[in-house]
Amino acid sequence: MRQDSPASIQSRLPLLAIFILLFAVILFFRLWYLQVLKGSYYQELAESNRIRPIKIRPPRGIIYDRNGKPMVENELTFDISIVPEDASYLEESVRRIAPVVKMDQQDIIELIDAARPIRTKYEPIKIKEEASWAEVAVAEARQDDLPGVIVEPEHRRHYPYGGLASHQFGYIGKVTEDQKRKLAAEPGMLIGQSGLEKTFDKFLRGTAGRRMIQVNAAGRKVKDLGIEEPKPGTDLFLTLDLDVQRAAEEALGTRAGAIVALDPNSGEILALASHPAYDPNLFPRGISPADWDRLSNDPSHPLYNRAIQSVYPPGSTFKIVVALAGLNQGLIDPDEKVNCGGSLKSGRRSFRCWKRGGHGAVDFHRALVESCDVYFYTMGDRIGFDQIAQTARSLGLAKITGIDLADEKPGLIPTPAWKLEKTREPWFQGDSFINSIGQGFVLVSPIQAAQMMSVLANGGVFYKPQILKRTRNRETGEERIYPAQEKHRIKLNQDALDQVRSALIGVTTEAGGTAHGAATPLAVVAGKTGTAQVIAQKVPGRKLTESTEDHAWFVAYAPADKPTIAVAVIVEHGGHGGAAAAPIARKVIEEHLKHAGTKNGQ
Repeated sequence: MRQDSPASIQSRLPLLAIFILLFAVILFFRLWYLQVLKGSYYQELAESNRIRPIKIRPPRGIIYDRNGKPMVENELTFDISIVPEDASYLEESVRRIAPVVKMDQQDIIELIDAARPIRTKYEPIKIKEEASWAEVAVAEARQDDLPGVIVEPEHRRHYPYGGLASHQFGYIGKVTEDQKRKLAAEPGMLIGQSGLEKTFDKFLRGTAGRRMIQVNAAGRKVKDLGIEEPKPGTDLFLTLDLDVQRAAEEALGTRAGAIVALDPNSGEILALASHPAYDPNLFPRGISPADWDRLSNDPSHPLYNRAIQSVYPPGSTFKIVVALAGLNQGLIDPDEKVNCGGSLKSGRRSFRCWKRGGHGAVDFHRALVESCDVYFYTMGDRIGFDQIAQTARSLGLAKITGIDLADEKPGLIPTPAWKLEKTREPWFQGDSFINSIGQGFVLVSPIQAAQMMSVLANGGVFYKPQILKRTRNRETGEERIYPAQEKHRIKLNQDALDQVRSALIGVTTEAGGTAHGAATPLAVVAGKTGTAQVIAQKVPGRKLTESTEDHAWFVAYAPADKPTIAVAVIVEHGGHGGAAAAPIARKVIEEHLKHAGTKNGQ
């Protein structure tokens, strides 16, 4: 075989070099064409033929009452969504899915257009929430004909009792742009927007999971690749007693007002009701503009939690404060009698007693039992309102209680210095008269009134009102207990306390007592009525209603000898406290006493 000579090989090297150079140039231009001119096209094509992670929202933690009865839960539903990037011909996918979900094509297009500015790429757009089983079955069976269309499981928040305890539970809604930054929440996530849903959102929220699917370049699902299960939120066990809460709500009925029931030995909230209420089921699915406008513009303010956010003149329930202030200082002699002729004059003005003919000569016990205004005008003037204000603040008035709900209002306990600063007017004797019976400037919230009665019942111990009893990790079963939080103690003169307690029992049991409607055969109830005038009064946070009927108060604890429940009831424009509020408190107390000591949470 003849071999090429070195000279021959050498002569062909330039041709080989030219060939290699030409190949390199062609390769370079081809790569340039693919990466620069057609790069975006092929990148889009590659992204369209890949694994798609479909986010699965986690089920929020379930909320139970103290005895393990679910009060807020979740329902498994299915949504039909579309991923526009996976729909080769979006209009065609819309045309085909419209009759399946029984929607107009234009409505679906409008949903997609509205979502585009706020969504991330490949984020599904919901076109039918809570789809029927028939709709889900068709959407799944026709995947080849519905590119870009997917079915998503969803755990919907559900409030099985509607408006019951709605102000405590609050509601959830889609995360806002501000919340995305502050809470590091994912787009589209539903988070707590008010009430306990907001306060304990970190517990309740859980961690999202993912469903992995493979799609082809046409956007059609090829197969399911598996599921990364979401981690459910932490379950909450509240201090609320569902039976007591329901009794409170039913007793209040359609009337506006609030009820707070506490365990005086721990501060645990047994019931907390505010009416009018609202249905939180309106919110998880996205409240309609019409429903939101109706709720937010309702003159009765159903979104307002009257138990902690409304403050009212306490009426004659404030006489408890005056009594303790006078007895503690030795300025009230329990045996001293004051003559009530139906009114008491100060300068040119006459201050009337609620009993037109007067009570006659009454000592301390009879004055508190029968709620004699003239007696407390006299004692309030004698004690001085600075001292009364000091006692009121020691009993928790004019201070927030610290309950784990937002926007609690502190109320107001005036002093002569406060009035001079705010009105540029001095404190008159008439101011001492009127404020000593819980009118004038004094403002108290229902939860403060309940806490005050708890302190009387337990002998001076302040607890933070507690609404969370324990939590439970649903995956591990691990529980965390939240014990009672004692805030501080106050020293109450035992003789003074015994005198007041005896009179509070007389209010419900003795002839002439103003709250026979609170009496129950199950236990002796110690309580005090209050009737607060509302003419020319404005409750902060609310508009004046046309009605000028008095607000009706009743505060109590029971059993009187060994209290396990303290209650405060306010019925707006309800009239007399003994007629309107005391029977409501009785129903709440009776429901509690029927089961006291027999329930797991007690």
